[in-house]
Amino acid sequence: MAYFVPNLPRFEVDQEKFFTWWDEVMVPIKRIQADSRGNDKSGYDGELWDGVTIYQKENLQKTTVWKVNYRPNEELFGQFIKDVIAALPWFEVEGFTLWSNKQQIAPHRDGLPREPMPSAPRLSLFDDCDRRTFYVFDRPTLKIIRPDVTASTSTNLFFFNNENFLHGSSAQKGGKKILMRIDGPLIDVEGFKRYINTEIENGARYEII
Repeated sequence: MAYFVPNLPRFEVDQEKFFTWWDEVMVPIKRIQADSRGNDKSGYDGELWDGVTIYQKENLQKTTVWKVNYRPNEELFGQFIKDVIAALPWFEVEGFTLWSNKQQIAPHRDGLPREPMPSAPRLSLFDDCDRRTFYVFDRPTLKIIRPDVTASTSTNLFFFNNENFLHGSSAQKGGKKILMRIDGPLIDVEGFKRYINTEIENGARYEII
């Protein structure tokens, strides 16, 4: 399974207030150390993404491979953060970072997660580009899959398979895109598998190759 989109409401913040704040706090994202998959820090000196971290536990500050501004904003994100964490009881959520790619991002795998299932949570906070930018790529079939999380869908939270598929992003055209990376391990694998199956039985969107 390449991805699945649960049957949840959208998680949103005030767009006008957000972009006023974003323009003040976002910085180029740089890699400061290799990740657990062996992806080293070369070639990631801020040219690919801008971003800002809005929530993080202390242990994430010590282990993160990325250098990003940490700018919590209780007024803008207080309830939003609580709602997203509450929707992820199978995960030990350690951090939320907002990413916006500045150019096309080639297909790749992140260091984590390693489960052979859609266990990498992401949240499409804003994406009003001409087409959805985030994609999952199946190397054997050369198929590109774009999770259906547009502004017209019920939710903007989705999970993709980081172990069996690559993922990347098209260049932004005709709009802005802010994707939220959700860091933290999956601590209840069997419970999450049951959740996926139950959600699919109740109409959740997904794709299997």
